[in-house]
Amino acid sequence: MKVLYFDCFSGISGDMVLGAFIDLGVDPEYLKGELGKLNLTGFSLHYEKTNSYGIGGTSFDVVLEGDHHAHHHDHSHKQCHVNDSHSHVEEGHHHEHNHEEKGHSRHPHRSYRDIKKIILDSSLSENVKKTSIAIFDRVARAEAKVHGVSVDDVHFHEVGALDSIVDIVGAAICYHVIAADAVYSSAVNVGRGFVKCAHGVLPVPAPATAEIFSETDFSIYSRNIEGEAATPTGAAIIAELGKFSPEMPDLVPEKTGYGFGKRDFGTLNALRIFIGQRENNATSVAVIETNIDDMTGEGFGYVMELLFSAGALDVFYSPIYMKKNRPAYKLTVIAEVSSAEDIEKLILKETSAIGLRRVTASRKCMDRSIETRSTDLGEVRVKVCSMGDVRKETLEYEDVKRIALEKGMAFNDTVKMLEKKINS
Repeated sequence: MKVLYFDCFSGISGDMVLGAFIDLGVDPEYLKGELGKLNLTGFSLHYEKTNSYGIGGTSFDVVLEGDHHAHHHDHSHKQCHVNDSHSHVEEGHHHEHNHEEKGHSRHPHRSYRDIKKIILDSSLSENVKKTSIAIFDRVARAEAKVHGVSVDDVHFHEVGALDSIVDIVGAAICYHVIAADAVYSSAVNVGRGFVKCAHGVLPVPAPATAEIFSETDFSIYSRNIEGEAATPTGAAIIAELGKFSPEMPDLVPEKTGYGFGKRDFGTLNALRIFIGQRENNATSVAVIETNIDDMTGEGFGYVMELLFSAGALDVFYSPIYMKKNRPAYKLTVIAEVSSAEDIEKLILKETSAIGLRRVTASRKCMDRSIETRSTDLGEVRVKVCSMGDVRKETLEYEDVKRIALEKGMAFNDTVKMLEKKINS
């Protein structure tokens, strides 16, 4: 399986993410073409292969029309206007890794609703749209909580303008281009000290950054960096795309990409992303269980859907008897060890359970691939599983169902006929 690992030893920001993805091999011309589907004008992309502290990598910027230099911004480093019937609040100009201040009057204010409409009305793929909106949603919810207003009352200035839309949508595009099976992240170095903004001096990490990380199980720390290292946009991107891993996951590295920040902290200021392969057939997983005797069937079905959406590898219920001779169900969830905390929180939130059990188990899986076979009944996908000299082939249910309905055949007869044809 293909694995990405974000090494955030010097923090994370939107432009660092895009620089690292380009350094990994994402075609910048493809990125430019996909961003064109937003139907926005007034910006261009600037990327450069460069060197910092003896390490080669990529620097990325968005250049706005009328600006004489690249933006060097990220979300918290732009003005955010939060409007309600009584107030008009600015959170502005936290500084990213090396950003230079510039006027903002050219760029319009946009609400979170405006941003979603821009993305939904574009011709981007549905997956990219979904990921982009999910990242923006994390930023909007953090800003709303920091300012004490509803999400709909958050209006963005620069974060809703071109540069941050490019940073966030661009990160989603690159993520889906690479199409990793799993994404993990180290703890995040957020920097330390204080940063000047429209309200005065605020502590690092910025309030929105702190709020975004507070909704995750990520660990953050401060070391060797005087200033703001992790920005709200960077925090939202990694919180949405990756899972926190206290240690680097086992993988066979294939390539490493470096995306440079703009400020010189006296040490390498870069986001490092590893891409590699991890064998499917020998991994550790978390097995989480709880016994439940007071939920409806509808509730069990709903929870199962939520657990799979949260990344569970498998979910199942086993009928059991509990005390007082009550018939009940044991909920069992198999998940990545790095996802276990999130899975446990979801179970305790969405079920009537007041406790659970977790053990770590070894899991061995056969290598899997999907092959498409042509038959006179139509094309059918076949799941091929192998390990050593053991090989198994299984027809994809949805294809068998489709052919059976199209041909007016019984399902079991369709299976037998297709198996005969693909094995002949």
